[in-house]
Amino acid sequence: MKKIIWFLVIGILLRLGLAFSTYHSDIQPFYFAGEVIAKGNASNLYDYLGRLPEDDTILKIYPTNLFNYPPLVYFFLGPISYLFSLPFSQELMHDFIFDLPSLLGNLQLNYLLLMLKLPYLAFDLGVGLLLFKFFDKPKNKFLAFTLWMFNPVNLYATYMMGQFDVIPTFLAILALYLTIKRNKQSLASSAGKYLLAALFLGLGASFKIFPFLFLAPLALMKDKWIDRVKIIGIGALTYVVTILPFMSSSGFRATALVAGQTTKSLYATLPISGGESIILFPFLILFFYLVFLFKKVDLKNLWKRFFTIMLLFFVFTHTHPQWFVWLTPFLIIDLVKSKFRHWPLVVIMFLSWLGQVTLFDPGLSVWLFSPIYPNLYGLPGIWGTNIDINLARSLFQTGFASVATYYIYRLWH
Repeated sequence: MKKIIWFLVIGILLRLGLAFSTYHSDIQPFYFAGEVIAKGNASNLYDYLGRLPEDDTILKIYPTNLFNYPPLVYFFLGPISYLFSLPFSQELMHDFIFDLPSLLGNLQLNYLLLMLKLPYLAFDLGVGLLLFKFFDKPKNKFLAFTLWMFNPVNLYATYMMGQFDVIPTFLAILALYLTIKRNKQSLASSAGKYLLAALFLGLGASFKIFPFLFLAPLALMKDKWIDRVKIIGIGALTYVVTILPFMSSSGFRATALVAGQTTKSLYATLPISGGESIILFPFLILFFYLVFLFKKVDLKNLWKRFFTIMLLFFVFTHTHPQWFVWLTPFLIIDLVKSKFRHWPLVVIMFLSWLGQVTLFDPGLSVWLFSPIYPNLYGLPGIWGTNIDINLARSLFQTGFASVATYYIYRLWH
């Protein structure tokens, strides 16, 4: 127990250090949304930028489609970010939004970055706790917790980029844990856990859409169709409730309802004729949903179904670096359960992810530590123009896809 506490303390200090010393532009819109909401623009958040005069200073820096996430993102993170920024001067916050380079090297910026990333810590530690409770043996509990606390993907995405993907990840793992947890109570209570898990998946989808993909595998663990419909219905209804107040907003429908990132899973196709193709991701998702329908598994193996769906998503989607947080808990579960037999697979996946990170814009690599080394800001990316970026991305993705395919083979062979 003392060892876990030490690892917890070290992990938290590492997180605070990274949050304090790194910056990426993705964190600014969350505070800006909080400021817009605080000024009385809650109902027209998605139309706010589009209704500004064309020569407005804001539009010279931010596009009209800046708010392209579901409402819960901005109405949860926005007010929290705004409240956490109150100890700082208005001048500092103005420069944070409109003239960030002028703040580089200013220690107040580092404190601000720390405060804006601090809300993620509760969800991050929550995932670690759930992975700890996922296992029965003390050794496995310790391994799962430690692997999460020091996995570089989460540290990078959450505390260096300042992205919120750890929140829907926590909700998805919470839904999984609630479902597989041994139930010594009544059958009615057991059924209630499925519905509660569906609710958490719906909430997760209100941040990032991927937890929706878990609703069908969860529902197909039940034998009766009425139970399956209830589970999917609860998850879908939870999501709909969070977006319903903004359905009349043209800005929301144009930028957030069907964001560009959502359609990236539809790019990979197999041409059938000049105007007809098989879209590979939904094709394989439906195939495995049918496998789940007819192949019964023990409840404790539900994580394999979730893992399979995530692997398919990452194979057939051009992903962003922070999205790999969604996959990380399942890799940790598999590592512990396989007694680290699959560590070469994890290493290959990590190198593929790391390679992809270096091929994005320099804001995701070279500029990250500009709050403590201001001269880094504005430098070219790691590779410059010395390589074929598209070919390099394709090679990294090919390596990832081969490992993911083997994982799926092992999970269901």
